[in-house]
Amino acid sequence: ECKRDQPLGMISGKIQDWQISASSTFPREWDPHCALRFARLFQDGDQCWCSKFKSSSEWLQIDMGLPTKVRLGRGFV
Repeated sequence: ECKRDQPLGMISGKIQDWQISASSTFPREWDPHCALRFARLFQDGDQCWCSKFKSSSEWLQIDMGLPTKVRLGRGFV
């Protein structure tokens, strides 16, 4: 159990690309800069993950290897 807040690895690369999945991804042939591998914080350039649909029900999932409670912003999710 983690007793203090600490980064999980989305910036450092400790969380690897294979651990990241998403509800959808903008098709590569429409825009190659929207791939799932760009779902990282503070990257150089203009790449980012883009969902295929403009909807509040889109999500990213990170496989931590075991059930994990994480905090996003100010609340638990």
